[in-house]
Amino acid sequence: MNHDTASTRGHGRTKRPTILPVAWLAAATLLGVITWQVLHAGGSLDWDVFFGDAIQALRSDVLTGVMRAAHALQGRLIAGLILAFLLVYAVRRQWGPLLLLLAAVPGGMLLNLGVKLLVHRPRPLLLADVGSHGYAFPSGHALAITLLGAYLVFETFRRTPKRLWRLAASITAAAVVGVVALSRVYLGVHQPSDVAAAILLGGLWMALCLWVAGRLDDRHAATVLEPGGVSVAALPAGSSTTR
Repeated sequence: MNHDTASTRGHGRTKRPTILPVAWLAAATLLGVITWQVLHAGGSLDWDVFFGDAIQALRSDVLTGVMRAAHALQGRLIAGLILAFLLVYAVRRQWGPLLLLLAAVPGGMLLNLGVKLLVHRPRPLLLADVGSHGYAFPSGHALAITLLGAYLVFETFRRTPKRLWRLAASITAAAVVGVVALSRVYLGVHQPSDVAAAILLGGLWMALCLWVAGRLDDRHAATVLEPGGVSVAALPAGSSTTR
């Protein structure tokens, strides 16, 4: 390989901030600590009781209606957006983004189910405002909306360099995740540690999926470069670099 080719490949890759692995490890450690506490507590954690009581103190008829509406809409919102994205990717034959979405959201939900079966934490002993089933830890609703929100933010950053759009997407995703997480505790179907673990797990899984996708993109970019540094994909059909 000549120097020009090596230089071309080196400059073609985006330098990733070193703080990201540190943040990922910190979040993974925090998730591990919460999971360990839940496994050994045999009931509610102290901070579950504190934050749970604080949220229940906010109860009102109006807020209960809002939280029930959030509960009713979130499943349809998640399913509708996923199907819409999959349809668009399939029509445009954008298989990379399609596979990333499938790995991130449905794949993350399967991971969440595995953690639920491992921890097998029962639901809170509260009079719930809505129906629920299965184990509580982590919250499936909170994890699903975290994955979808993170994916939409990623798509926004990928499609536009405009800071206003990126900021709007980030704030909107954070707000929706916050409302859903709050609603799960308010409606009595989860404890605060359930939704905290779900948000951490969703963020970690999404970051891992993006990292793997980035590595695959780097490997693909390296394989399509000829020794002269010319992308094979960019050449017209039947052309030759030897002409």
